[in-house]
Amino acid sequence: MRYYNDFEVGELTVYPGRYTLTEENILAVGKEWDPYPFHTDPEAAKDTFYGGLVASTVHLFAISVKLNHTALEVPAAISSLGTTDMINHAPAYVGYTIENHCKVIEKRLSKSKPGIGILTAQSRLINQEGRLLFSYVNSALYKLRGAEGHT
Repeated sequence: MRYYNDFEVGELTVYPGRYTLTEENILAVGKEWDPYPFHTDPEAAKDTFYGGLVASTVHLFAISVKLNHTALEVPAAISSLGTTDMINHAPAYVGYTIENHCKVIEKRLSKSKPGIGILTAQSRLINQEGRLLFSYVNSALYKLRGAEGHT
């Protein structure tokens, strides 16, 4: 298990998992959660700003969360506190293979909960060509090593 104490500010993790966007998975997520034509209709998407089917923000965020769980060591995370600064940098098209880069940008001990620290990290989804597609910042509660009985 990887505890709060094991993370360093500035540390970059490139998660080992990858996710390839397919027409089927873009359509499924789009139809269920973000039913714009550029997420739900390949023909109509050709006549949009994107010129084709693209993954939705909801889909990209879900991909990032899924890839975060491909870590070699399970994090001692307790709960997310919040997500900010969600940015779509470039469209994510069918056929893109995505990886998640996560950088710790801040850490501090909880003032109100002994045995718990707060980590803030920026996640960045990058395609197979190295292009930044999507990013966001998330803060979460983590257990401190040796404080397992206090949480």
